[in-house]
Amino acid sequence: MAIIQTLGIASNLGGPLNQYSNAAELLRENIHYYATELEHPQLQWHMVYPKRDGTKYAKLRHLNKTISQYTRYWSESNIPFLVISGDHSCAMGIWSGVLQSLKHQRDFGLIWLDAHMDAHTYFTSPTQNIHGMPIAALLGTTDKQLAHLYPGNKFIKPENLVLMGIRSFEAQEYKLLKTRGIKIIFSDSINDFSQNLLSVAQQLSLKTEVIGISIDLDFVEPLEAPGVATPVAHGIKAQELINALKLINHMPKIAGLEISEFYPQSDKKNKTLELMKKIIFTFYDRKSP
Repeated sequence: MAIIQTLGIASNLGGPLNQYSNAAELLRENIHYYATELEHPQLQWHMVYPKRDGTKYAKLRHLNKTISQYTRYWSESNIPFLVISGDHSCAMGIWSGVLQSLKHQRDFGLIWLDAHMDAHTYFTSPTQNIHGMPIAALLGTTDKQLAHLYPGNKFIKPENLVLMGIRSFEAQEYKLLKTRGIKIIFSDSINDFSQNLLSVAQQLSLKTEVIGISIDLDFVEPLEAPGVATPVAHGIKAQELINALKLINHMPKIAGLEISEFYPQSDKKNKTLELMKKIIFTFYDRKSP
């Protein structure tokens, strides 16, 4: 039975709702029965919580630093990991930790599955919600306030970042990404998601040593994943995502998976919760072709 190091982040500090998130705890409790079955991986949980004192900004900075310490250690030790984050701002800590672990000019590739670009800064964001800013931070923003939240000094190279499933964004985000030459695959241009994802993963494998996958659950069609903060119509079908993950989960360069933006209070009939379990069991079933 595989043992997967799993980080649960009980925070929505970067999102539009309250600062505490029970998403990871709810998944941990719900998945416990299934994870004890022999055919499923065993998740070894580590939980992190926001500090009780200080400003929201200070709490986020401390939280991202803590997160990065976990993923840096696992990446340095070549230990596959799973992160269940409350909101997508946690990606700053998750993937900066992996970047900090790399030595000898090794390159990191990131596949970002999301309805949104998440490439705003404090200067451009209409909401000032930080879960809409992690891509800008990971690329190395000139926004000093946002950069101060980023717990590292290594950034992803633009040619090693691919955004997929995009269908909701602002002009300022698009301009930033196009100026940097980021590859963007819009939702309405995807005909066969399995082959699209496989192709992207194979291309990144040729030029990087380590690959991460970040899934914002609003990437999926809202009728099939209603438990998100910012649903956007016309997403990828849940089964398409599952089928695609089966094609890439055996790739040795994939270091970790992030699943973010699960809002249990918005879920219906546990559809999103059940999908998360399918994603995890599919991705970490190394017997899949």
